[in-house]
Amino acid sequence: MIKFVKSVLSVALAASLVVGCESQDGPGASDQVSPQVLKAFAERFPDAQNVSWSVKGAYAVASFYWSGTRAAAANCSAWFDNAGGSWSMSKTEIPYSALPQAVKSAFEASEYVAWQRDNDVDVLTRSGEVEPEIYVIEVEQSGREMDLYYSPDGVLVKTLADAGPNYDYGEFIPSTPAVGIDEYLAAHFPGARVVDVDVEYGGTEVEIIDGGVARELYFDGTGAWMYTKTEVRRSALPAVVTTAWAASEYAEMQGYQLDDVDYFETASDGNYYRLELESRNGDVKLKITPDGVLSLYEPSVDTGSGLPADEEAFIRESYPGATIVEREFDDGYLEVEIRHEGREKTVYFNGAGAWVKTTWEVRYGEVPASVKSVLTASYASWQFDGADFVQTSDGEWYEIELEQERPEREMKLRVAADGTVLG
Repeated sequence: MIKFVKSVLSVALAASLVVGCESQDGPGASDQVSPQVLKAFAERFPDAQNVSWSVKGAYAVASFYWSGTRAAAANCSAWFDNAGGSWSMSKTEIPYSALPQAVKSAFEASEYVAWQRDNDVDVLTRSGEVEPEIYVIEVEQSGREMDLYYSPDGVLVKTLADAGPNYDYGEFIPSTPAVGIDEYLAAHFPGARVVDVDVEYGGTEVEIIDGGVARELYFDGTGAWMYTKTEVRRSALPAVVTTAWAASEYAEMQGYQLDDVDYFETASDGNYYRLELESRNGDVKLKITPDGVLSLYEPSVDTGSGLPADEEAFIRESYPGATIVEREFDDGYLEVEIRHEGREKTVYFNGAGAWVKTTWEVRYGEVPASVKSVLTASYASWQFDGADFVQTSDGEWYEIELEQERPEREMKLRVAADGTVLG
């Protein structure tokens, strides 16, 4: 473990420079690629064809076709430290049929097996004693696209919203951790395999595979351990936890459905299970200790700790004066809860760190008259059941939740502020 962390230092000192730096692409970019990189590339990828270069921060990135992979002529990319010429990461493609059997078996037993699967699988190979290969399977269902990251032995280590066809996995180059993190990992998770090290705003996030279990650890800016988070299946919940939930006002009998469970081990707040519940009355998060003490989960307000630099900058610029409350990954998105202008808002980013949308709850009295007119004229038999205001790069709208009792039905309606029905 200690050897891994030290091994990434030579390739990761400039990793943080990639984020937020302008990249230069095209024919002119090759003039800025160092001779050391060109030499290292020729040695590592002989007979590469259709090579083009881009410079991204401290890295020179080659895009090319190469027959030295398990696909006939795969679309590949490779990252090199432009100053020293050392290789950092490569992306190649293989057909799904060429995946290790452990990965195929894990995917085919997962909840995503019914989704439409891309036949081409991206293979990420990185320098240092990190996982030797990571396999990225792309799936799609009902307009949602997800990237599933698997280790060679079939552990699903990451699930992210698809970042688009031009995503180059630059964020997956391990960053430099703070001093002391390697010692903590060696002492508390001996034999664990590190998947990713990401130096973020005010701290470091480390993803590991510990005995076949994926865990996420967070350390503050000094390298002090703050928490370990492990996703838990419902079937693995202790009886004392499920009993406490069933006896609460948020039980399934009261209309609350379990969406996600994580187990937190923390430095300052003890250990607990966090249950994320969905219902027609709104979403709720419960905190249940291992001995069954239940309370509503209330995140502690921080100052952005744990956010990647670009996402932090976006929020500060787009929502001036906002207080960052919490960040977490859910359904493939990085969700950041903020308090801005007296409201609780949720800001969503995809797997590449690009802003997707921002939403916040609005009361019926805040809905514009033009939108209410649409509801009165065309949906008079439906009852108003809540609304969110949604901001995206494509526009803004109100997402109205409607319901009927007989027959029992629910629907969501998107309406622009001027009353235009968007779907």
